[in-house]
Amino acid sequence: MQLVKTARHLILRHCLKQSKIPLKIWHQITAKMPLMQRYTSSERMRIRLLAGEILRVKTIVPAKGMILTDEIRITIATQAAILVFGFESVENDLSLDWLRNWNQIIVYPAPFHNGRENLLSTDGFLVSWAGVESGETQYQGGIIVDWQDDQPHPLRVHANQVLLHEMAHKLDMLDGYTNGHPPLHKNMNEQAWFNAFEEAFKHLNKQIDKGRVTLINSYAATNPAEFFAVSTEYFFETPQRLNRVYPKVYQQLALFYKQDPLFKN
Repeated sequence: MQLVKTARHLILRHCLKQSKIPLKIWHQITAKMPLMQRYTSSERMRIRLLAGEILRVKTIVPAKGMILTDEIRITIATQAAILVFGFESVENDLSLDWLRNWNQIIVYPAPFHNGRENLLSTDGFLVSWAGVESGETQYQGGIIVDWQDDQPHPLRVHANQVLLHEMAHKLDMLDGYTNGHPPLHKNMNEQAWFNAFEEAFKHLNKQIDKGRVTLINSYAATNPAEFFAVSTEYFFETPQRLNRVYPKVYQQLALFYKQDPLFKN
């Protein structure tokens, strides 16, 4: 067992030498990222390698006067790496298969107007809305975020992880639908996932209908897809709250993302 661990460690070190992220700037950047503090030094090595690969194969594009520095690009790539850290085996495979349905992240300096009109689905869910947004996901396109909201910040009671939210939508879309049900792993139970999320979604909507203050962002009640994306934000930023309010949802997300941030806090 020790021999296997040693071999993996050597492979990681070799791969890190090829990484596009120099160690000095990596330490400077991740020191400002509260989400990174829960990972061990070995896990951070793997996230650094994964972030470097994301920078290599994905494009980060500035918009509306946004100035992209190396620090911003690496921060964004690291955020993306955190989300898929449990999916990718950096020792054996860096195919980024879970990120296959997008190629670029467009970065605005501040919230942007989406230029759309409100649109309801046949069953009454709001599926497209007009207004100013911090992030957007295009089904056959890339991801859009605004740096003002996406940049690292001290952890909050009400989660605000713009890129993780939009990436969750992309994971949701991998099976061809946007319904809050991404492709699950073989060891997961479809019915358990459905029960946990449906129960929580209905409960949140009832709280809103009764005029009560919700314990997670009420935007999650928009539709099942938004509930999954908002729950993902809480899972990574404030796992204690999500576990307290919707423990079954937390358990399903821990199985899905193959991470347990509550255990590490």
